[in-house]
Amino acid sequence: MSKIKVIVEALDDLKLKDIIVYDMRERSPFFDYFVLSTASNTRQLKAAINHLKENLSAAKYQNPDVEGAQSEAWILLDAKDVIVNIFTEAERKYYNLEKMWMDVDQVDVTRL
Repeated sequence: MSKIKVIVEALDDLKLKDIIVYDMRERSPFFDYFVLSTASNTRQLKAAINHLKENLSAAKYQNPDVEGAQSEAWILLDAKDVIVNIFTEAERKYYNLEKMWMDVDQVDVTRL
């Protein structure tokens, strides 16, 4: 199973909302996909870290580096070729990263 599919399924397992995957392969030399998702609360935000690590490990992928593990609003997981952002609703609305990536193609997560 591809790494991006493992990640999207893990986020979906936890019922994170508004999962968007941007295809950065033609845009960035550093990563292939940029993922945005929204947690309903801080507990769900924190649970996503462990769930993603467990699922990636089970699929034989390296554990991601985690930035903001103590944050209660935004966590970033660096899985080398995939960057995963998990926000609370207020934080996602505040930073509005979607605006920055408006001209980037999105991956249809239902087709992974």
